[in-house]
Amino acid sequence: MLILHQSNRLEALAERLAEITRAPLASPFAPETIIVQSHGVARWLALALARSSGVCANVRFAFPAGFAWDLYRTLDELPHGAHFEQEAMAWRIMQLLPPLERRAEFEAVDQCVQGDVYRRYELASRIAWTFEQYLIYRPDWIVRWQAGDTPHWQARLWCRVAEATGTSHRAALHRAFLARLDGALLARAGVPQRISVFGAPALPPTLLELFTAIGEHIDVHLFLMNPCREYWGDIVPSGDIARRTLAREPGAAYLECGNALLASLGKQGRDFFDLLQGCPAMERECYVEPGDASLLARVQSDILQLRERGAAADSARIAADDCSLQVHACHGAMREVEVLHDRLLALFERWPDLEPSDIVVMTPDIETFAPYIDAVFGTAAPHIPFSISDRGAEHESTLAATFMALLDLPGSRYEADRVLAILDEPAVQRRFALTSQDLDTVHGWVRDSGIRWGIDAAHRARLGVPGTAEHTWRFGLERLLLGYALPGEGVRLFGGILPHDEVEGSLGEILGRFASYAEAALALNALPGTRTVAQWAAALRGMLAQFFDVEESREEELEALHAAIAAVESDAAAGGFDGAVTLEVFSSALRSRLKVPARAFLSGGVTFCATVPMRSLPFEVVCLIGLNDGAFPRRRRPYGFDLMATDFRKGDRSRRDDDRYLFLESLISARRCFYVSYAGQHIRDNSTIPPSVLVSELLDYLAQNYSGPAGEDIRGHVVTRHPLQPFSPRYFANDGRLFSYSGALCEAAKRAGRGAAGRAPFVTEALPEPEEEWRTVELDALARFFRNPARYFLRERLAIRLEQSEEALEGREPLVPDGLASYALRQRLLALRLRGQSLVDALPLARAGALLPHAEVGTAVFERAGDEVERFVQRLAIHLPERAPRAMPFELELGGARLRGVLNGVSAAGLVGFRLAECKARDLLDAWIRHLLLNALAPPAVAPRTRWFLQDRTVAFRPAPEARSHLETLLHIYRAGLTRPLPLFPASAHAYVSQGGSIEAARGTWTYSEHRHGEGDDPYYRLAFRDRDPLDGEFEALARAVFGPLHAALEEMQTA
Repeated sequence: MLILHQSNRLEALAERLAEITRAPLASPFAPETIIVQSHGVARWLALALARSSGVCANVRFAFPAGFAWDLYRTLDELPHGAHFEQEAMAWRIMQLLPPLERRAEFEAVDQCVQGDVYRRYELASRIAWTFEQYLIYRPDWIVRWQAGDTPHWQARLWCRVAEATGTSHRAALHRAFLARLDGALLARAGVPQRISVFGAPALPPTLLELFTAIGEHIDVHLFLMNPCREYWGDIVPSGDIARRTLAREPGAAYLECGNALLASLGKQGRDFFDLLQGCPAMERECYVEPGDASLLARVQSDILQLRERGAAADSARIAADDCSLQVHACHGAMREVEVLHDRLLALFERWPDLEPSDIVVMTPDIETFAPYIDAVFGTAAPHIPFSISDRGAEHESTLAATFMALLDLPGSRYEADRVLAILDEPAVQRRFALTSQDLDTVHGWVRDSGIRWGIDAAHRARLGVPGTAEHTWRFGLERLLLGYALPGEGVRLFGGILPHDEVEGSLGEILGRFASYAEAALALNALPGTRTVAQWAAALRGMLAQFFDVEESREEELEALHAAIAAVESDAAAGGFDGAVTLEVFSSALRSRLKVPARAFLSGGVTFCATVPMRSLPFEVVCLIGLNDGAFPRRRRPYGFDLMATDFRKGDRSRRDDDRYLFLESLISARRCFYVSYAGQHIRDNSTIPPSVLVSELLDYLAQNYSGPAGEDIRGHVVTRHPLQPFSPRYFANDGRLFSYSGALCEAAKRAGRGAAGRAPFVTEALPEPEEEWRTVELDALARFFRNPARYFLRERLAIRLEQSEEALEGREPLVPDGLASYALRQRLLALRLRGQSLVDALPLARAGALLPHAEVGTAVFERAGDEVERFVQRLAIHLPERAPRAMPFELELGGARLRGVLNGVSAAGLVGFRLAECKARDLLDAWIRHLLLNALAPPAVAPRTRWFLQDRTVAFRPAPEARSHLETLLHIYRAGLTRPLPLFPASAHAYVSQGGSIEAARGTWTYSEHRHGEGDDPYYRLAFRDRDPLDGEFEALARAVFGPLHAALEEMQTA
């Protein structure tokens, strides 16, 4: 007998099932057979049965399709394999399509494929999925097609598939099984004396027919969660009623909505219960009244009773502290997770008996939210235990993700960042004996040697671009390897290669290991175009061994990859495919296999999972996050050849209807709180973004039937709009609706409210004087200090470096050189000219040094830089002495300190210096310090004058008789700058002094404008002076002390 158990609560159904299973079966060894829709339901039900009966043992959980297949196995014609499963069928269709594509009836297929193997596989996969749906939901079509009714190309293709397989398919087996079904057949199939089907919100008509037929011989219990105890098969959404009324359809006046939420969200369930109406079944009800203790309970009760209250009803007002139904509008996914963490902490505080395992958080896009969940719940305090389910292996395992990235290399542009990203995987590092510290060095080599993309010139040519070698991997690797063997000094070519001279000593070992990896990665591009599936499987197993050395703790990840490769190989064999395919095809099949979730549902703590239909289990708190407009309900656009799309029947699956019903089930499965969040404000301009239509429908329903504590619109009570930043002062302003449990964020909010003046100073007291050896000051160190005193203090005294350890690698060759590249090119050319060499032959050298864009653009850049260098050299030639300036080593005792170094550019005419760049305050300081040294040393037969040549001007200083005094002042400032950050900022100080002590001029240089960066944007200045306005009185005093004498000694400052 078919016995239908209905309830609005899964717990009540589980208790009813426990009562039934307490009645022993005829054989004490026979397992209790329970059919469920997912592993998550099976796990939950096993725990529920154990709680009710004390133990859950000898229970066989099966899935509906698998159970039916086991029954069909009693028939002689059943195949021993998955020949009609989607994966195997895709390969079967792949085998059959090529000869069929040339036929007139398959013209649409031929136009889609166009002879491309990968397109053929993608189309075959889609056709296989569609055929699988036909087997489940349109078995009558399948039977009719095989009977000879083949008006469509799909019918003819299906007949070819069935003929090539040579075995019976599910539709035929279903008909045959029902025709021969009797008690003897069930006994031979090992079917026990009762079967329970638990928690299925919908079953395909064929399975419902099968269970009904079996119910004529044994007891078949269907445990179904029904949100409404009343008959609701005829209710219609209010929008449909309005539309039909306007169209004046007959009977429109008699249509009823019943409960707006149930009518709008319940179509899938409504159709399924309509199908059940035609089944002979004994009905048993165990509904539970939710009560009216909270807004959530009232909504669930209204759905159960098929009623609406109206906002004016006495029972419509809710309590002021009711938090049972919450909607949160945030600025994006990260903020949604941050808000969720705080709200869960509030629920734990409100209900001390609430456990993390009582909470489920579902999202339509678990892959997008997973990194944010890890970031927030993995680090935030207080810690909430959690687990993330439903992630595919490619996303769950970095090993799988890296392997797939490796498979994507062949056929790619081999961009520098793409190739090096694979080395981030520890197992790859182990295989090639590289460390994370080594990778910092490798990144610098790749960047500085000019590697951007492409294997070599031939590879670029195959991709349809000019076959130039510059900026390719071969170009850069040859520079690195030759640089270790032969010094090129930046000016010598060996076979057209300019050695990269920064690899020496022990770095050679790192280079060798890196070169081994690079060669292995580049060699992947030489894989043959096509191979058989078995050959590709063997090749991929070899790649796993070649590139990965996995620690014992990660063997399971490696085994999962091997299993996925074996599964693809098995699928192709089951589909009878023996042709050759590209690596792209095999990778696509492998990626599909790796999408299978790798972690079990309900594995402990707060459960984060995907919004999966047929898995709405009861939890104390049910959260749905990421319910953005367009993201949920999801819409699957049917394939253009899907015949079911134009022939809808009751019982057909619809992704959109599935999601609507899942939302309804989630609402009635929450026991204490139903929580929803979405991206409701734009992160840039704070403009309002609408939520999912389901959230809007819920809010509209609440507004029509309930009111706030004071009779106001309930939406103001239910919906909370959150600030952009988690440290917003609004969270700590005693507003009951906005709050945070983070002490760190509270402190940040206080500081933000006080502004810069409220921030803690970086240095609260001066450091002690440095050791004695600091009293000997190198000239270069003194010059470096005055370029940025704060940076010098943080780096030298505190060992703090704020620059990123590595710059982002470029995946494109330079089309126009940036500022640094242009500067490097000009310096290289200037060095050649000063050696007396002509620039005529320097173009190959510049190209070999990766200093130029390709082709004519690079030539134009070179010529422009060469012209600038030539003009600069001509200026120098006019003023430089005939005899080459000399370098003068020195040591100078000044005020208890010793200043030493080498003073370059000394001649009888004085000191001469130059830099091929625009004049900056740092240039003035460099020239000034050296001018003071020249005057303090007073070498015989040397004029006490300095001339400094820059690209845009020439700077000259007159004699400085008080040079020693000025140097002592600079050394005193230097000593003070070793104990604390000094507010001396060269550019701003120069502007202040040169404009007659104008603090406005200094502030104009300090602050950012739309045309340039301000000096105050420097990260070292921002850190060191975060607690105050640095352009204060001390700044003015230091500016006058340093730049005052400098400007007084300026003899001329001519524009070039």
